[in-house]
Amino acid sequence: MLIARLKSEHLTVTFRRWENAMALLTCWLMVGMSLHQSACAQTADIVVRIQVPNRSEQAMDEAAKEAFEQALLKRSGDRALLAHPEVRRTLADARSNLSLYQFERTVSGTRFVAHIDPIMIDDLIKAANGTIWADTRPPILLWLVVDDRMGRRFGNTPAEETLWVDLSDSFDALGVKLRRPLYDLSDSVLVSPKTLWDRDFGPIVEASERYGMTHLLVGRLIGLSNGRYIGEWVYRDSSGEQSVSVQADSSAALIAPGLSLAMGEMRRQYAVSLTTQGTQKTLQVRIRNVISLEDFMAVTQSIAAIQTLEHARPIAVQGDTLTVELTGIGDAETLTRLMAPLTNFTWVSSDPDSDGGLILNWLDS
Repeated sequence: MLIARLKSEHLTVTFRRWENAMALLTCWLMVGMSLHQSACAQTADIVVRIQVPNRSEQAMDEAAKEAFEQALLKRSGDRALLAHPEVRRTLADARSNLSLYQFERTVSGTRFVAHIDPIMIDDLIKAANGTIWADTRPPILLWLVVDDRMGRRFGNTPAEETLWVDLSDSFDALGVKLRRPLYDLSDSVLVSPKTLWDRDFGPIVEASERYGMTHLLVGRLIGLSNGRYIGEWVYRDSSGEQSVSVQADSSAALIAPGLSLAMGEMRRQYAVSLTTQGTQKTLQVRIRNVISLEDFMAVTQSIAAIQTLEHARPIAVQGDTLTVELTGIGDAETLTRLMAPLTNFTWVSSDPDSDGGLILNWLDS
């Protein structure tokens, strides 16, 4: 009797485990089938507002083109995209490619309001072999020092205010926020104009920690007559330091080299490629500690939030480990960037060539 009862209990436990696994698989299949559709349904149009002089055909065409350019650049951070033939064809007929357009009255005049399908933006970026920003990109902290007839000083006077605005707008247009220090007493304890001019990054990095920023841009500018500058932009982060010299007779020419320097490094670290249908590969990922259906549903929702993910399907359920196949993400390095905001996952192994492959641990909150 005891043996029969033990066998019966063993069979019951085995059945329940199998039943749990099948329930997980069934739920996963249902979610996986709807994953792409739900992602599409949740993507609202990109809305861009452009000030226009009137409601003429020419004004509308120019505003539509500008709106498309803004949407592309903010999504990709790469001005080189605008030169691609496919992008140029779309921009040439921008108004007809809008989802919707309308006008609105403001105190300052009339604005053209363009509604753009984000899928069209991503498709253009794919066609141009471009990249999109990962959600985790940080802001850049800009330290400015100026050498003029009064000597070397912080670049935080009214004379630099227009330059600050132009710099901020230029970075924002490419999808990266620029921050400025307070230049208050706490800053001056660690950093002086001489510190910035000498590129003494020990105290500069220490002062920047106050703002929680590790991506730094230092502008060393010599003011000349007629609003001209010569100087240097220095970009610094945890991976190294780069610089570029500049000689400019306009604000745009002054900003361009520093903008290009910083954005190139930011894209290297925080931009990801979009895979096309013909080049799509799949990644298999094992997710541990998925114990209950509640865990499973939470994991599912988190996976669905990954940028660029087009499809996920289950491969296996073994104990508390789910193995899933992801489509739309080209490589493991890209996946780690895209999953950085998902704090309920930790990497056990991010090397696809290791014995266990890609392994994540789910942290039940």
